[in-house]
Amino acid sequence: MSITNKCLISQDNGMLQIPYEDYKTLMENVQQGQCMNEAKTSVIASLNVFLGGGHQVSAVAETIKSVNPAPVETPVAPQPESVKEKVAIEFEAEEPLKKDPQPVEEVTKPVAENTTPAPKTRSIDNELNVPPIKNDISLHFNKLDESGRLFSVFKQYYTCLNDMCGGTVRVTMKDGFCSLWNYDEWEEFAFIDINEGHLRISIDPRYTGAMQSLSFCEVPRLLSSRRNLVSVQVDDLNKTMLELLVKAFEEVGLTAS
Repeated sequence: MSITNKCLISQDNGMLQIPYEDYKTLMENVQQGQCMNEAKTSVIASLNVFLGGGHQVSAVAETIKSVNPAPVETPVAPQPESVKEKVAIEFEAEEPLKKDPQPVEEVTKPVAENTTPAPKTRSIDNELNVPPIKNDISLHFNKLDESGRLFSVFKQYYTCLNDMCGGTVRVTMKDGFCSLWNYDEWEEFAFIDINEGHLRISIDPRYTGAMQSLSFCEVPRLLSSRRNLVSVQVDDLNKTMLELLVKAFEEVGLTAS
């Protein structure tokens, strides 16, 4: 087959312009565009006649079908004498009907006799979630007390504080001292270390009067240089000491009078 059957060749210089198949497709599209323009002109003319009261709706439908073979719903032509009236009715029906809002019944709320707000209380979760103690703290305790007894007592204090304080208690360690923190306020309220085979707890001196039944001891020198504290020694979970620690947790930020 000659290449002229496949390609469009310029008669002037014999150079290839576009493939012949593309040229055929292009010409088909041009013819289709002309048909669409003719159909559009016919549709506009038919609609003008229809709006003026004519009877060329069927011609409009046939023209549309010739352009687009998909089924097109053909509008029903009204009678000539009632065209304008029905069109006006249809336009008026396009606006949605507005319904009157239903009356809302007013609900009368009973007035409380006592309007004084109740005091806020701490919320305590039913399931106790104790933050874990880091390994370096347990290793430090076990290094100074190989029996593990003092670390066990320390864990009892730590667990009970998280249960009784109504908030989260965290423990960190620095320079050999464990700091107990009010996690919500992020402030220290007690310090714990091991001294002479006992568990030493240091807190604010405003609780000195309530610790008369406990065994006082020297405050760690490193801590005394930073804070004003009082220290006691315990060997087990002491109820008085535990209650004072809970109070210190709740009163973080207060200073001794």
